[in-house]
Amino acid sequence: MTAVMPLFTSILCAVDSSPLAPRILRHALGMAGVCGAKLSVLTVAKGDLRQAETTLAAQVRELLPAGATYAGEPSVRAIQVTLGQPVDAILDEARSTGADMIVAGTHSKSGLSRWLLGSTSAALLEQAPCPVMLVPPGQTEIVTLGPHAAHLTPGAVLAAVDLSEANQPQLSLARELSALASQPLVLLTVVGASGTDSDEEQRLRSYARQLGIGETVRTLVRRGHVAEEIDHAAVAEHAGLIVMGLRAVESGTPGAIATAVLKAKDAIVLAVPANWRPG
Repeated sequence: MTAVMPLFTSILCAVDSSPLAPRILRHALGMAGVCGAKLSVLTVAKGDLRQAETTLAAQVRELLPAGATYAGEPSVRAIQVTLGQPVDAILDEARSTGADMIVAGTHSKSGLSRWLLGSTSAALLEQAPCPVMLVPPGQTEIVTLGPHAAHLTPGAVLAAVDLSEANQPQLSLARELSALASQPLVLLTVVGASGTDSDEEQRLRSYARQLGIGETVRTLVRRGHVAEEIDHAAVAEHAGLIVMGLRAVESGTPGAIATAVLKAKDAIVLAVPANWRPG
């Protein structure tokens, strides 16, 4: 399955040596294959960097079915990083490779993996110049690596919308991903005590009409704790991919809600910076 106009052209996958690495790599390979994007893989290592690159390259090859060519020839780079600088290393690599999407993991507990998968993922959300796909431990798989093509298989795509923020880039991306996967798109907003559900429903419908999907998209209005309601909706709608906007810096901590969702849900989160524009 290939997009007519690629959603992403260059994907950076950041992994370490933890057991979660193959799961992250598999999703990066799948997204690169689906979008026709070049893939770069970055890892941190101690000691022999060349050996670390050789080992990682072999791991990438093992994940692809025999003869599969849709992911191209991913570039692999191992670096040494001083403690406290992993985000800078990822962002530097993203700039040098021209990445318009970053794939990383979350929630590892110990060892070298802490530089990449713990607080670093939250820091990455605060500074990311492009969409970030965060892959948590769990069973949800939103890509399939076939012998001839990669496929996007998320179930429904859930776009969690904050009606007080600009949502156009996030919603456009969610729409394109749902179309690419031939899966339903669900728009969700979580509201506070003020306003009525019908008013919020109308605002969601207005967003949908602006995207040209007003008659086909499902809209949901929920009340309560934002992260919890996103989790509940993802389960109810069988959504394996949650597309969220990141708050503008002046309106809160970027990534705070996305991080909370990841702590409670098996679904994969694609976080879209407020000022991001495709292409």
